Amino acid sequence: MKLAIGDVVRDRSNMELGSVAGLTAAPDGGNLVALQMSGGGIRVAEPYDLDLVARHSRPMTTGQSVMALVVFVAALAAAVFGFCSAHELGADWKLTLLAGVGSYTAVTSTFHSWMRLTGPRRFRV
Repeated sequence: MKLAIGDVVRDRSNMELGSVAGLTAAPDGGNLVALQMSGGGIRVAEPYDLDLVARHSRPMTTGQSVMALVVFVAALAAAVFGFCSAHELGADWKLTLLAGVGSYTAVTSTFHSWMRLTGPRRFRV
């Protein structure tokens, strides 16, 4: 199971909800998950005793939303450029359409890969 700090989990042993606060090493060499309980206390639990209830996700910041808009406009411009370039070279309409869609996909997939690399880290426990 992969967990990130802030994920909400339920402990199967006593059915309590808590959010993941971090990882700690067990004396036997394994990992334990540190949970912050609703009362403010911290306790540790074995990873196999936990059920994932909800993932923590941050809302988009203003800078990220502006960047998403800029990438969308750039992707549309790349699609038009790819479409027009293929059309001027004398390509069939299917290939022209494919060039536009491919240009759009190249720009958006680069942006999504960047967002995934800079997103929250998940730890395998």
